[in-house]
Amino acid sequence: MTHPSSGEPGSEGAASGSADELIEAWDEMREFVDQVPPEYDRLVLQCARELAADPGGALAYRWTTGLVLALPFLAAGGPGEGVREAAFGAAQAVDRALRDEPCGHQEHPYEGDLAADQWSFAEILRDLGGGEPVAWVVPLPREQWLCPRNTAGYARVVMASLRPGSVDDVPPFLPFEDRYELDGLTAIMEGYPLGRTYDIAWDLTSAASALREADREDLAGRVFVATALAWYAEVEADGTVDIQELLDTLTEGFERALGLLDAGPCGHEVHPELPQDTTETLSVGMHLASARGRAAYEKWPEEWAIELDTALCPAFVAATAEDSLRRLRNTP
Repeated sequence: MTHPSSGEPGSEGAASGSADELIEAWDEMREFVDQVPPEYDRLVLQCARELAADPGGALAYRWTTGLVLALPFLAAGGPGEGVREAAFGAAQAVDRALRDEPCGHQEHPYEGDLAADQWSFAEILRDLGGGEPVAWVVPLPREQWLCPRNTAGYARVVMASLRPGSVDDVPPFLPFEDRYELDGLTAIMEGYPLGRTYDIAWDLTSAASALREADREDLAGRVFVATALAWYAEVEADGTVDIQELLDTLTEGFERALGLLDAGPCGHEVHPELPQDTTETLSVGMHLASARGRAAYEKWPEEWAIELDTALCPAFVAATAEDSLRRLRNTP
């Protein structure tokens, strides 16, 4: 590979070529994490090597953002042995090198909504000097993206994703493996399955099976995910998709949930209704199915999102499970 600043030759494959080619590969890795060619591993390792060699250098922002773009692959795509560890070590080195650099900014991009911002990272990198510039349309100015403390912040995002609990001063975000599942299920429900969806019934049943094993803390979220799947099953019960295994799995899951939940009186005068839109209820459920997702849900609620306190109420969750179970049993 030719280093953008030194012109020195290096490794081959997807990690070789111009900065534009690197950015394209990073963006592809984010969108198509089900495809795991060997160059993905090499690209992440190249980022790690560049950062390990100069964690506080002028191009640290580029390689660190590359690791952020690689997080869906690292979380859900099955990287090779040692790749995650190399990425974590490189991010840790960047954080140590840059987190205490002087800075007069009141805010940084890494403190925003990662799920929303990540879609524009490739374009931002091109504009920041990685290739052909594009019109600057993101809220914060370039100097805040290039700020060493912002680079350190994104390094901590990488650390938090690869090793939950390793840092505690980054905004909460839905775990990438959950985002991967949410995006796939949402696409199915909207009628446009992603290319990685080879068997709709299998994907749906796999998601439903999580309710049969969910911890008590994650039970509410998994009940709501299963509820969205049950609504979808009602529509697809005409035989378009073979859903019998899905129906059986959902039934078992709801029955288990009702055995664990306290459906007795609670302190709420009234409980909210789940969103009528199936994909919105699915999103609520996926966020409430993990501690990190619940923290993100509380910080950036959608207008249609129900309050976290009442969403987690055992009586409300039990009533939802009971209603879903009744509807399932009435599905032809």
